[in-house]
Amino acid sequence: MKKVGIWMYENDGGINIKKKLVSSLKKKGYEVYADFDMRECYLKDGKVYAKDGYCLSDVDIFYHMNADEQNQYQNDILRLLELSGVHVFNNYQAFIYCKDKVIANLLLRKNGINVPPSMLINNKLSKEELKHIIDEWKSVVVKPRTNHGGKGIIKFDDYEQFSDYYESSKHYVDNYYLEKYIPFDKHDYRVEIFNGEVVGTYCRGKCGSYKTNISSGGSMIDSKVSKEFQEIALKCAKTLGITTTIVDMILSSKDKKIYVLEVNPIMGIFLESAMKSGSKMPVQKDIPDAFKTDAIKLNKIIEYIDLYFKKVG
Repeated sequence: MKKVGIWMYENDGGINIKKKLVSSLKKKGYEVYADFDMRECYLKDGKVYAKDGYCLSDVDIFYHMNADEQNQYQNDILRLLELSGVHVFNNYQAFIYCKDKVIANLLLRKNGINVPPSMLINNKLSKEELKHIIDEWKSVVVKPRTNHGGKGIIKFDDYEQFSDYYESSKHYVDNYYLEKYIPFDKHDYRVEIFNGEVVGTYCRGKCGSYKTNISSGGSMIDSKVSKEFQEIALKCAKTLGITTTIVDMILSSKDKKIYVLEVNPIMGIFLESAMKSGSKMPVQKDIPDAFKTDAIKLNKIIEYIDLYFKKVG
């Protein structure tokens, strides 16, 4: 029997999506293993096992989508699972390229995609060197390299604040990823991609002066995202080799150029279910059509799995 492994989030209404996905795949005749925690898996003699002893290395194809429960150990297990012979999507290299903001920024820039000026620095810079960064960029955004949801992102507008942070943290932090802050108006732009196709677009309103993440207090906005943004997002996904992602962009209020801020390593959450759950945003009964993409995304996952098995025979 053809075997499918799924590690998927259950918060924000994800449990209902997971049940639908598993049920649809089983109806098609697939054996599906989905009730496990990837953080509790282990490697033995070249194969990856779940806590209950199920051999994940025996599945044919594996889909992962669980941002909040990721950790470094789980990322290692994901890589080992792929190396053991399982077809993983998103594949590990693309996943890590997107997850590490330093790598993503470099590769996007190298391929002609507009990204904020950035730096990766160590913890041995002098005060003069720190001051030069602020003098040149005016506003600096410090971003944890692999976090999501806006966690740990801090904006500094003057040297004293930036220097205090650097001096107080350099004893336990050995590197810092910095971006020049690009001012933008009321919202960002998001484009969701699956296998070279746009499957959804929307915007997020600011909470405070610069963050738009829903988990940080941002708001969902049913606003049109132009073809220009969509084409840039498609190029980002192709550049980083990612099967499914959601690309975050802004329109600079100064030079009026589009800047790519992030190419996420996994698909965005299923919005309809999230809005109905009320976990990160108020429950919405009348959900705008732009956010009704759950069925589309579910079908895309299933179609991808079907296509994989047709290719391998």
